[in-house]
Amino acid sequence: MRIGSSCAVCVILGLLASFSLAGSAERYQLKRITDDPAQDGFPSWSPDGKHIVFSRNGGEDAPEKTGLWLVSPDGGEPHQLATIIAEHPDWSPDGRYIAFDGDFGNCIQLVAASGGTPIRIVPESIPVRRGGQPKWSPDGSRIAFKEGHNLWVLDVPTGRFDKIFSDQGKLPIPACWSHDGREIYLYLRDAESHDATISAVSATGAGIRRVTLEEASVYRYADLSPDGSLLAVVWCQGRDCDLWIMSPTGGNRVQITAHPSYDDGPSWSPDGKRIAFVSTRSGSFDIWTVEVDAEQVRRDLAAQAR
Repeated sequence: MRIGSSCAVCVILGLLASFSLAGSAERYQLKRITDDPAQDGFPSWSPDGKHIVFSRNGGEDAPEKTGLWLVSPDGGEPHQLATIIAEHPDWSPDGRYIAFDGDFGNCIQLVAASGGTPIRIVPESIPVRRGGQPKWSPDGSRIAFKEGHNLWVLDVPTGRFDKIFSDQGKLPIPACWSHDGREIYLYLRDAESHDATISAVSATGAGIRRVTLEEASVYRYADLSPDGSLLAVVWCQGRDCDLWIMSPTGGNRVQITAHPSYDDGPSWSPDGKRIAFVSTRSGSFDIWTVEVDAEQVRRDLAAQAR
């Protein structure tokens, strides 16, 4: 079928709109939350919006800094919660617990948000390696996590484990749950090429749907807005990774950060007005927040759809 010149122009303009912010100055206000030579990452917002938990790695120069830390979203002096190697913390919806990857990603643990001794919650019979990236369901009754090529769900009240998805050659890395708890968003990463797409898997294992359509692309962490209407994703071009927002059903995306650096790990604030993320734009791995005008994003997405 031959496409008329006017239609071709519409297609080109639509593509340009989708990538209009690439390489441009950022239009949303950013704030640096942590400022330390240690490597900070994996922020997760507390349900009451008062704290952000994050992982810190002090390395050989400052091993005492390694662990989980809490910081105010407005910045200030962080408070160390746990002095263990920890990654990918995720706050329970009731604010009482934090699940995370411990022991260099070889086990999934739980610690009280008030502090204390972490406990292991996934048995050795399910051999988690290189991080399971645990994610709480919206009602706090389930935790999704990765084990090799498998996606599991732990039913917290009963302690039952269900394998709900498996794809040999791919790593199903959980990112967040849908607002109603029926789906788990994940970035499905090719074990060889590291190309990854965003998909949503039924929480019962009934099926999977693609959210992003590019085959040869690199998507990373994702998080759903509190009202379930917007999906923040990380899209990488080479070594440059930025935050974008799209509909949870897929389609066009709007660029939120635009900097020749590494922006990753988005976590929405409970009021939906800010996103916490990790960035190297300051020269080290630090926690930042960006204010997001959700209504403007929706207008931009609607304009691209037209």
